[in-house]
Amino acid sequence: MKRCRECRVCFGRNNSLEESVEKSLEPTLWPRLRLECAGLNFKRHQLARLNLRFASLISAVDVPEEGDSGVERARAAVEQATERLLQRLLCTVADLDSRFATKFLATLASKAERAEHRPWPGRRFHYMIRLDSLSWPPLYPAPEADSDFDNGETEEVASSTAFFDEGEAGVLPPGWLRVKPAQGAAQQAWAEFLTPSGCLRRDRVVERFAMLLSQAAGTNTNDSETDESRVCGSPGKVLDAALLQQLLSQIQPQHQLFYGPSEAQRCRPPDPRDFQLAVVHENGAGPVTLHIGFLAPSLQLAFPPDARNIVKVHLHVGVALSGWPLGPSTFPSRLPLHHPLALLAYQSTQNGYFAVAAPPPPNLRCEERRSAWAAAFPTLELELDEHFCASSTPRRTLNVLRHLVSRMKKEANDDDDSESLTTVDDYTLRTLVWQQLERWTSVNAWEPASLAAHVLLALDSLLAALKARHASHLVLPDCNILCQTPLDASLVAKYGDHEEAYDAAMVEDTQLVMDCLLRLYQAGTSTSPLPQGVSWDGEEEERRAAALEAALLRRWGNALNTVSPLPPEMLTSSLTRFEKISKFCCGQDTGDPPTPEQFSSRQLDFLAKLMLEFLRFTKCCYAPQYKEGNEAAVDVGSLRCSSGSEETEDFLFLLQAVINQALGSAAHTTNSKQVKRRCRQNTRRAQTDKQQVWQEVVCDSVRREPLAIGVLQNEMALVRLLLKWLFKATELAPRALKRRLANFLTQLWATSREAVWYLPEWKKHRQEAQDELNAMAAFCTMLLNSQEGWTGVAVLKDAAEKGWSWAKSAQSELVRSGCLQFVLAPAKGVVRRCDVALAIQPSPRDTSPTQVSKQVSRSRTLPAKGTRPTNISQDELTLRLGHRRGSSGHCGSLIPAHQRLKDGSPMTVALDNRRRHGQQFALSSLVHAFIAMHKISVLQDVASLLPPHERQPVLDALQKLSRARRQTRKHSSFESDGKFTLKNPEFPLLELVGMKSNESTGGRIESANMACNILSTCRNARNLQRRHSLYSSLGAGLIYSTSPASVRRRHAKDSSRQGIALLQLANNGELTLHSRNTGLDSSQMF
Repeated sequence: MKRCRECRVCFGRNNSLEESVEKSLEPTLWPRLRLECAGLNFKRHQLARLNLRFASLISAVDVPEEGDSGVERARAAVEQATERLLQRLLCTVADLDSRFATKFLATLASKAERAEHRPWPGRRFHYMIRLDSLSWPPLYPAPEADSDFDNGETEEVASSTAFFDEGEAGVLPPGWLRVKPAQGAAQQAWAEFLTPSGCLRRDRVVERFAMLLSQAAGTNTNDSETDESRVCGSPGKVLDAALLQQLLSQIQPQHQLFYGPSEAQRCRPPDPRDFQLAVVHENGAGPVTLHIGFLAPSLQLAFPPDARNIVKVHLHVGVALSGWPLGPSTFPSRLPLHHPLALLAYQSTQNGYFAVAAPPPPNLRCEERRSAWAAAFPTLELELDEHFCASSTPRRTLNVLRHLVSRMKKEANDDDDSESLTTVDDYTLRTLVWQQLERWTSVNAWEPASLAAHVLLALDSLLAALKARHASHLVLPDCNILCQTPLDASLVAKYGDHEEAYDAAMVEDTQLVMDCLLRLYQAGTSTSPLPQGVSWDGEEEERRAAALEAALLRRWGNALNTVSPLPPEMLTSSLTRFEKISKFCCGQDTGDPPTPEQFSSRQLDFLAKLMLEFLRFTKCCYAPQYKEGNEAAVDVGSLRCSSGSEETEDFLFLLQAVINQALGSAAHTTNSKQVKRRCRQNTRRAQTDKQQVWQEVVCDSVRREPLAIGVLQNEMALVRLLLKWLFKATELAPRALKRRLANFLTQLWATSREAVWYLPEWKKHRQEAQDELNAMAAFCTMLLNSQEGWTGVAVLKDAAEKGWSWAKSAQSELVRSGCLQFVLAPAKGVVRRCDVALAIQPSPRDTSPTQVSKQVSRSRTLPAKGTRPTNISQDELTLRLGHRRGSSGHCGSLIPAHQRLKDGSPMTVALDNRRRHGQQFALSSLVHAFIAMHKISVLQDVASLLPPHERQPVLDALQKLSRARRQTRKHSSFESDGKFTLKNPEFPLLELVGMKSNESTGGRIESANMACNILSTCRNARNLQRRHSLYSSLGAGLIYSTSPASVRRRHAKDSSRQGIALLQLANNGELTLHSRNTGLDSSQMF
């Protein structure tokens, strides 16, 4: 059999479909898998066997059990009643104490994860109670926006300041922080919850919230109208934490549109007396748990006869903070720029993180535990999860791990009454999958045949973490997530000490994981069917789906080499990113790095977007470190470089940031033995001196060549100039650094070579979502400017006819329910409700564009949506060629009204459409990449693997798409790379109805001149870096510390000492040197 070069799976024309499908289940990356910690070797046929077994387990879990429709309807009703009751209780809590008011109810699970099938009973609900009075972004920003922050930050952005290191309150363990309200009204309002050092006490906040929740459970309020400007009473305000931060930071309050409760829900709001409620909390430790017991006989059908009719709701009190933890080992600071998910990670971190009310474990040293808050990063974690669909390899890996852990617990409980894996929870399993995404950076490494390999590698990593008693957090590696799982009280009482109980639990969990790996090793060699009656119905579908994706991956290399051939002087082996041991780690030379001329214009466009997001992330790390009124300091290098022009210094900051990031990321991936060998040859001090001399030479060379005007006006010229200086810096670098920089440039060229074909669809996807938000903002402006009683039904029909998705979904819900309520809260204390009703069901003749134009004036209509001149949906084509479909959760007829209004809310849908939900490990789908390459024939060849009843529709769709693409080249509204540009003469109408332009939104909408945007972001980040740290040496010597208070405390005994000085940076940029006896201006010091 003739085999292809790029892949070990053959799909030649003379090969049968059965042979192709059979070979596609064998992993191409791992001919043999070695588990270092477990000491097991898995061969290729064992991995193929485990792939089938794991696929059968997933198919058995994903398919819900067939039962009575009344049971499914009762379960849906239980979820609806739980969420509505919780919203009612939180509204009462806000009325009792306005400091605990929350306008939105944030879930810690995404929409796709909630739709997956979960066994009953035991369904738990986790919500984030966001304290809006302390959180960032503020609900209603100040009118004067600060132009230095292009992510929606204003003067009120510093509502709280968090720090990780040692401060006034003492030592903190890694992963915990302290929240300090800003001076002024916020500090006075929370005075009773503050420590003597001004930090917020976690225990008092949780106890107060639990007391308010208990009072709300015993209070019955008949008022159905709630103040939607500060509380969460509408179904559309329930969304996940990542979407919530995006909504508040990127959309103005007057443009936020939500679905209100249905007419039936308004007539009868939930009454707490209809439930059995119990509020449980442990002295301010952990989340507040709400036990809800259902008394209605119709809702009791959702629970098995032998189970209690109780649902547990976990409420995590949290404060949303701006910025991101600063450090070279944090994520994504350690993520190299050439990582395929770097662009996604940099964008996700710009929405901040949370401080959650959770205490440190008893076995960790912590001073003043009452003020310690746990750091949580749902904004990043949810975006990583939602980047992949339910049928992708990362999500299937997580499902298999969950199933294996549940089987470990069940088998252990059969022999012993105690529950097993006490130190491993679901968050630990998710962290293992995220670390796998960071480690394996190739599309081929995440093919369907690699499912078993990733499951085994994750279990081996878990085994190593249990033996080492430390599992690293994704963002903060020094934080141990194993010790955060609370131990059972009986286990602690058995051993008498928490430390001994923790060690004993670790030993038991280690043995259970090792036994699981041994059973998997035996299952890979045996041919017996799966135990416990698991069927093999999904085997044929799994084989065919693996063959489809393997065919796409095999043809991807050929197509990429055709449109973007490799330079002859570059080594092919250095471009293979998914090799386990690269030439660089072995100490071999990778060859000369690519020159700037070898980067195409498409690659420069991608790198410009990547550099812009990287700079925004860098600025985000420095932004929360500065606070108005604090004594801040400036880096010595930043002051000494003030002789050149501002544009040159901005470019130099970008160059230094990229070099530091390249060297830092390479240090995390370098072989430890090689580092030790280098340390023996050269001391650390000698290496540091050489690196400083090299950096000074590079900086002086850049300053001697001023930036040309063309570079400032073209982002591609700016990026090419950056690559030019990176190439020069590599040539001038010492030998120890030259290899690392050369390898960085080579991998950057290889990654951008592939990513340019994903970028058009990625941009189009986000641009379409932004267009939906813009049209929705225009509709909100119409509602606010209209007279009282105007419903806007005609405008809604007109928007649906013009192709806006949010209007179509609203019209569908209106037809289904007969009544729909829009809720707007443009300002604090101002609520506008718009009830839309249909007296007559719409007919085709009533909704024609001619009839609509008669009912609505042209001055009050929305702009038309630009569409592609094609008759086929590329997303539907991707779904068919992907051949897998995720679980849909509840049946359409069983979805309650609250669930439909929550998931179908316009803001939630528009923001969720930015997410990819894709199959492959990339920014976009391979199908879209082939279409951008104009490789329709490749997709037609792959479609031959489909079943006969699916093959012909796909071939017809591809033929229509090919014909449309040829016609598209004649139109000016489409570029040659497949990027969609909207050209509509009606779009200036947005300014007439109150839409703000790009300049007036403070950078919320990306500017067309990316070069100026990159340089302006460099300047903002450079100014924030100057305000970040104190001098380490200047004249008599300045003191370096984390906060001015710690400086004064450490040197209180030596107050008469001369030379103790601080630099204060004012808002106008002036520096003043303050000491005990003198106050000098910064100009006198240089």
